[in-house]
Amino acid sequence: MFPKDSRYDEAVSAPKDYVDRLLEDWAGQQLDLDFTPVAVVARLARVRAHLDTALKEVFARYHLSAADFVAIVSLRRAGAPYHLPQAQLMVRLGLTSGTVSVRVDRLVRRGIVVREDDPEDRRIQLVRLTEEGLRMFDEIAPVHLANEHRLLSALTPAEQHHLAELLQRLLLSFEESTAELGAPLGVDLHPAHVARSLRATVGLSDPPGLLVASAPAPGSPAAQAGLLQGDLITAINDLEMRSSVALAETVSSLAPGAPLRIAILRGEQPQILNFTHPPAAKRVPAGQMALQAGG
Repeated sequence: MFPKDSRYDEAVSAPKDYVDRLLEDWAGQQLDLDFTPVAVVARLARVRAHLDTALKEVFARYHLSAADFVAIVSLRRAGAPYHLPQAQLMVRLGLTSGTVSVRVDRLVRRGIVVREDDPEDRRIQLVRLTEEGLRMFDEIAPVHLANEHRLLSALTPAEQHHLAELLQRLLLSFEESTAELGAPLGVDLHPAHVARSLRATVGLSDPPGLLVASAPAPGSPAAQAGLLQGDLITAINDLEMRSSVALAETVSSLAPGAPLRIAILRGEQPQILNFTHPPAAKRVPAGQMALQAGG
C-alpha cells in the first residue's frame, strides 16, 4: 500500500492542461462572460500546433514541407496517370493561382512533378507525378501514417473514432453547402453557427438550430411540413438539430409514413409542425452527407 499523501492524490486525480489553468485564471476574475467555448477552441488550436510540429519533422527528413506533401498526395489520390489540371489542383489545395504555381515550380525543379499539355485540350496545363514522385509517395506515406498513429496514442481506437465523428460534424458545418445540409428535407439550410449570426443580426434570439435559407421547393418534404424561409429548426422528433449529420441520421432512420414533429422558431414564436414522412422522400444513410462533402 502507498502511504497516504495528499500531494499524490491531487496529482493522479486532477491532471490539468494549459487550458484548464487558463480557465481557472479567468474564473478568478469573476467576469460576466461565458468562457465555455475556450475549452474546445483553445484546445483545438494547441493540439493543431503540436501536430503541425511533429508532422513537419517527418517531412523535413525528405526535404519537403507539409504543403509539398499535400500536393503529392493530391496527385496520387487522383489515380493513374496521377495528374490533375493545375486549376483543379489549386482548388483541391485551397490556394491562389500564384501560390500553387510557386509550389508546383518547386516540385518541378526536384523532378517530383512535371507540367504537360492536356492532349485533349492544349489550353489546359496538367501537373503529373513523375516516377520519382511516385517513389517518394511510396516511401513517405507509411512513415507519415505511422507518425500520425503515434501522435494519437493517448486515445483508444474507440475514442479516436468518437473524436473523428465529433470533428466531422463541426467541419461539415463550415464546409457544406446549404443545399447539401438540407438535402434530407429538400430545402436549403444554413448551419447552426451561420443561423445564430443571422438571427442576432436582426435582433432575434440565437439558439442553436438549422435556419431555412430559402423557400422550400414545391412538393419537397420541407414544403409539405409547412416550413418557411427564416424558420429555425431546433428539433425533429424531440432530437436536437445542430448539424447535417444529426438531420441525416434522424430522417434516414424513419420509415415511409412515419410521423415527424419539427420544432421551430418562427421569429420568436415556438411552433410544432406535424407531418408524415412521405414514401418518395430520399433516404440519406448516416454519414453519406460527409462522404459527399469530403470527396
